[in-house]
Amino acid sequence: MTSILIATKYEEIYPPELKDLLVVSENKFSKVEVLKMEMSMLQVLQFQVQAPSSYRFLERFRKLCPTTLNDDTVFYFAQYI
Repeated sequence: MTSILIATKYEEIYPPELKDLLVVSENKFSKVEVLKMEMSMLQVLQFQVQAPSSYRFLERFRKLCPTTLNDDTVFYFAQYI
């Protein structure tokens, strides 16, 4: 449950609330247990949840440098490379 919580916080624009995830798990865990495990997992991972991919770098670079990568053709060629 905790790994799903961390993943949704990282990937989703509007992550589900913890209470909704607890309902899906049929309330097998308490809110406090999940939050303690979240802190424990993140500390073990040293808050390094994901390595940056080249695609994510390209997306962010596109926002920083709109003159070059604002053209969709250039962006798609950069993805291909």
